[in-house]
Amino acid sequence: MNDDRMIWKQWFRPPRRALTSFLGVVVVCVVGLLWLGYRLLEQERALESQRIQEHLEHAADLTAAALERKLADLEKLLDAAVGSVGVPDGLIYVVAWERTLEIHGAPRLLFYPELEPPREASNDALRQAELVEFQRNDPLRAAAAFKEQSRAADPTARAAALVGLGRCLRKAGRTQEALAVYSELAALGATPVSGLPAELVAREARCSTFEGAGQRDELRREAAALLRDLEGGRWRLGRAAYEFRAEEARKWMGGATTQEEQSEALTLSGAVESLVEDWKGRPEQSAGRRAHWVDSQPVLLAWRSNPGRLTAVVAGPRYLASLWQESLSGGNIRLALSDPEGRVMWGDLLRAPERVAVRTAAVTRLPWTIHVSGADLTAAASGLAPRRQLLIAGLSILTVLLMVSSYLIVRAVSRELAVARLQSDFVASVSHEFRSPLTSMRQLSSLLVQGRLGSEEQRQRSYEFLEAESERLERLVEGLLDFGLREAGEVRYQFERVDAAELVRDLVAGFQRTVSMNGYLVELSLPPSSATIRADRDAIGRAIWNLLDNAVKYSPANRTVWVELAPDASRLAISVQDRGMGIPFAEQKAIFGKFFRGANSGEAGIKGAGIGLAMVKHIVTAHAGEIRVESTPGEGSRFTILIPLESDA
Repeated sequence: MNDDRMIWKQWFRPPRRALTSFLGVVVVCVVGLLWLGYRLLEQERALESQRIQEHLEHAADLTAAALERKLADLEKLLDAAVGSVGVPDGLIYVVAWERTLEIHGAPRLLFYPELEPPREASNDALRQAELVEFQRNDPLRAAAAFKEQSRAADPTARAAALVGLGRCLRKAGRTQEALAVYSELAALGATPVSGLPAELVAREARCSTFEGAGQRDELRREAAALLRDLEGGRWRLGRAAYEFRAEEARKWMGGATTQEEQSEALTLSGAVESLVEDWKGRPEQSAGRRAHWVDSQPVLLAWRSNPGRLTAVVAGPRYLASLWQESLSGGNIRLALSDPEGRVMWGDLLRAPERVAVRTAAVTRLPWTIHVSGADLTAAASGLAPRRQLLIAGLSILTVLLMVSSYLIVRAVSRELAVARLQSDFVASVSHEFRSPLTSMRQLSSLLVQGRLGSEEQRQRSYEFLEAESERLERLVEGLLDFGLREAGEVRYQFERVDAAELVRDLVAGFQRTVSMNGYLVELSLPPSSATIRADRDAIGRAIWNLLDNAVKYSPANRTVWVELAPDASRLAISVQDRGMGIPFAEQKAIFGKFFRGANSGEAGIKGAGIGLAMVKHIVTAHAGEIRVESTPGEGSRFTILIPLESDA
């Protein structure tokens, strides 16, 4: 914990304080830029939502106007004379008076409202025949009376007599004769019998006859034909009469039906019945239009009425679907319609909280409430998408540029700070390197001048020490000057063919003489054959000397240094190895930088300027070579210079 606190304290000291402040400003700028981008995007989204809503509102107005025009065209039929205009498919045109009802349009209705009770045919002869049939239970005698009346001129009386005749013949077991009578009755067509068409009564009676005789095939055929005509609207029946006989026909057929799609006709029939019943209950003058439900199917009723006449148009589900579809203002919206009670008549009402425009029936005076929502509203906001993309791209580029430039600035400043720190360490180290020998030389010189060294032996040792320190200072100064010149590119290398073994042998011998007084030993291992390289003799010698000097300085305990030459097919390896303190792995790449000194050197108090290995790398690179280091802390280091061999050609 204390180490962490120290690191933070060191970081916030000058000049890193300025760098820290800069990073803080950059972070604030990036956060501000991101916040500004977020706000701009929010505004863009709000603008997009507003435009989409405006598009929906406009679409709702257009749809309402289109529906109003369609209904106005529909209501024009109410002013037209009956039969003067064609009635579109899916519409029923209704004209009702006090006792009559006219229906125009397709499909035909399955049942009709009853405006007046049916006229019953009755005379004394028919009543006498019925008395014989039911009270005296004499069907044959009654059949004779009915047969006599079946020749009457009045078709209504004839129809009633034929019904009684057929019934009596069935009771007498004369089935074929009864069927023939019913066929004759069917020929009377719409002649009323007990309020029903004679043809319907006859065919229903034939089915009952087949059922009583057990003739199942004939019964199914007759019932199927009967049901087809019922569902085709062949006869003008009331609702109860239609539903009862249709159900009877299906029962005779075994529950089957000949037509599966009767919902349109049933819906229209029920709508007309409801409309006429309302008019009969409230015959006062009125006009209007309203949405209506019949058996879960939507219809539209438009009418004009007075106490004596009703004129109306009934639009069924199929016609309404086409009308609503044609009223859509565009292909990228969804339309839904609901009645005043909120029941959906067409489309789907959105349950999710999506954008929707609503026009109520009270506002539009239409029979429905209009709901317009978006199916694909990208086109409505298409003008905003490029702006949003451009905004995002611009903000992204600014953010990236700010971060990249900040990184580059921080990196450059950090490098400059590192260089400044290394230079400061270098100046301190060089100052110490100069101060130590100069102090010693000054003290000895003062002693010699004052004559305080009495013996010749003392004076001789002093002279030798002064010579050694002078050479040390000379090497230090020459090394600094040489490094500066070489780094500036002002030193030209003089390449020549050099016998590497001879060069290293002479170099090791000279270095041995220098360090032997301190107890160091340099062991040299040479190859059996000579190795020739193309090199600058002085430069490569200085590089090897620096490696030897480092090996001695960094191995104070083990005072043996090993030098080895090992040529291979193309290069010569010159290795210098010690058993010193070693180099941490994290520092093994940094040690070749100028002014760099490892942590161990400071802790051990080892003197140096931090330019020796940098000069070695510079010289080796100039010779198209490579320098490698292998080191383990506490076990020593091995530096290897690899230089291309000179070919014999």
